[in-house]
Amino acid sequence: MTALPAPPDEQVRALAVAILKRSEFAFWHDTPWLISFLAWLSGLWETNPVLYYAMLVGLVAVALLLLAHVTWAVRRALAVAPPARPPRPDGAAPPFLEEADALARRGLFLEAARRVQLAALDLLLRARVLELGRSDPNRTLRRRLRDAALPEAERGDLLALIDWLEQRWFRDRSEERELYDRWRSLHARLGAVLKPA
Repeated sequence: MTALPAPPDEQVRALAVAILKRSEFAFWHDTPWLISFLAWLSGLWETNPVLYYAMLVGLVAVALLLLAHVTWAVRRALAVAPPARPPRPDGAAPPFLEEADALARRGLFLEAARRVQLAALDLLLRARVLELGRSDPNRTLRRRLRDAALPEAERGDLLALIDWLEQRWFRDRSEERELYDRWRSLHARLGAVLKPA
């Protein structure tokens, strides 16, 4: 395959001028002040070196001040101690079990099992057997449950029921009374084993 001959320079320049006259580039043609300002700025070091160096020193000083301020703000933010955890309220536990019973009476066993799971987790949190944030995912919950000071039978049942509930909740969405009953049984056993801190 042979290479095509290159177009003459005059033709390339004419094409570039035609392209630059298009409406997409009209902003640059309609703002001569910008072009004249940029031309003035680019020649400032020759026409007025004192002003040029004054502007340069000023801009460098502003940049250094901004850098110092950002450094100071970051250091100050990192030096602040995290807020102390507020003490847990000694009030009554959330009404998860009552809600679960009402849902189970309506045949909504999956949602009822979820409420009993929340009640069981609340028991673990109040007894300070488990530390968990609101946004922690189930894999974090499982890892912390494996390390928690729980009797082995309750730990195993808890992990198995979390898996079962997660499978039904996210995959099958099937209502199983047995799942709800097992969560209720586990909650009762945890209530007998754990004492609030």
